[in-house]
Amino acid sequence: MSETSTRVRLIYEKRDRACFVPHVALSTLFARAARRAGIELSRTEGFSPRAKISFGPELPAGVVALNEPVDMWLSALDLPGDMVEAFNAQMPDGFRVKRCGLPAEGAPALGKECKAAHYLVWTKNGLFAGTGAAELLTYMERHYGESVLNGFVEQDLFSRVSVVLANPAQNGIGGLVKALIADSVVAGWHDMCIVRTCLGRWNGEQMEPTEEGRRVL
Repeated sequence: MSETSTRVRLIYEKRDRACFVPHVALSTLFARAARRAGIELSRTEGFSPRAKISFGPELPAGVVALNEPVDMWLSALDLPGDMVEAFNAQMPDGFRVKRCGLPAEGAPALGKECKAAHYLVWTKNGLFAGTGAAELLTYMERHYGESVLNGFVEQDLFSRVSVVLANPAQNGIGGLVKALIADSVVAGWHDMCIVRTCLGRWNGEQMEPTEEGRRVL
């Protein structure tokens, strides 16, 4: 990595059909958007150099994400105007960069910063054994054990589980869906609605979302 390389953090969302874009495709998607926006990224070393980009914990295809962090290393900060607008002009439908900034010097990598994740989870058409969100929360508490840092049933237009899970890289939400399928609670992913609202840390009372850092871009 060159001495002029600068770490920039974007906070983005993916909704609608964009939630079905697999995690492995995100690096190419963001690198292509950067190139089209005239933003030059630093590249890794070795036989197969790639744009230097780092994402938060992986999400299965089909999960909506509202505040996802991604770190990118730029070879220069000579940018074409507003970086958020530049990216959004090149992003596919369903993807939107919300904020951009410079993480504090010495800030840990995203893998170390993303210690908890908040999800909203519900099943379609009351499929959870004909009962509801309270039973789904109980199931999740059994499945994840002490990794459930906070959980309750949220009543809005419908009932859904609001849950905070520790170590999202290890406690993926996909494991829950696989368990529900194995127990014949749901037939498949099409019976589930899942939203990851944010990544960050749980302070014992509430989530502290991963921030983009000093907003200068």
